[in-house]
Amino acid sequence: MDSSIQPHDFFFLIATGILAMLLFAIGLIVVFFTAQSKLLNEKMQQQALQLEHQQELLFSNIKTQEKERKRIAEDLHDEIGSKLNVMLLNLRFLERKTGDLPKVSEAIEEVEQLLKTTIVATRQISHDLLPPILADFGLVAAIKELQDAYQNTQLTFDFDDSQAQERIGDQLIELNLFRVIQELLKNSITHGAATQVHVVFRTEPPAFTVIYQDNGRGFELARLEERKGLGTQNIESRLAMCAAHIAYESREEGGLRAVITRTVKAPL
Repeated sequence: MDSSIQPHDFFFLIATGILAMLLFAIGLIVVFFTAQSKLLNEKMQQQALQLEHQQELLFSNIKTQEKERKRIAEDLHDEIGSKLNVMLLNLRFLERKTGDLPKVSEAIEEVEQLLKTTIVATRQISHDLLPPILADFGLVAAIKELQDAYQNTQLTFDFDDSQAQERIGDQLIELNLFRVIQELLKNSITHGAATQVHVVFRTEPPAFTVIYQDNGRGFELARLEERKGLGTQNIESRLAMCAAHIAYESREEGGLRAVITRTVKAPL
C-alpha cells in the first residue's frame, strides 16, 4: 500500500489551510467591526445623554430666569413702585405747606418731576420683565401691546393675527414665544437697522406658526453659525421647550425672514 501523499491530497491540504486562514481572517474582521460598532453605539448614546442633559440644564436655566424675572417685576411693582408713590404724595403735601417759599417750592418741583420719571421707568422695567397682559389675556394681546409701544418710534410694526386664537392654552409656551419675538425685534433694530417689521401669527392648537419679517440689512445664512450669539442660542432653547423649530431666510441687504412652526404638543 502506497502511503505517500498524492498530489490531490497535497492541494486539498493547502486549500483547507487557506480556507481556515480566510475564515480566521473573516472572524477577526467581524469581531473588529462588531467591537467598533458597539463602541460607536456607546459613544452615540453617551453623546445623546450629554445633549439631553445640556438641554435639560438650558430648560432649567430658562425657567429659573423667568421665575427670577417674575420676582423682580413683582418687587419693583409692589415694593419700589408703592414706596415711590408714597414719597410723591408726601412731597406734594410738603409743597402745599411751603408754597410761600419760592426756592423751596422750586426744589420740591424738581424732585417731584424726578420722582414721576422714576415711577414711570420703574413701571416700564416691571412691565418688560413680565407683561401682566400676557398672563391675563394671552400672547395675541401681549404682542398687540408690544406693537403699541412702537407707535411713536421710527419702527413700523405690523401684526396680523387674523388666523390666530386668543390663547394657545399653555402659559409657558406663550411666554417663550413672546420672549422670542422680543429678541427678534431687538436684533432687527440693533443689528439689522430695520425700519419695518411684519409679524403673522397663526394658530390651530396645539400647532402654531409665526412668520417674522423685517427690512433690515440681513446677512448670509452661511454666516449664521459664526455670528450665533447668546440671543440666537436663547431663541433656539426657548423654541425647543415649545417643541418648535425656527427656519431663517436672509441675504445681505435683503432683510430677515424667520418662520417658527410647531406641529406637535410640547413636552413640558
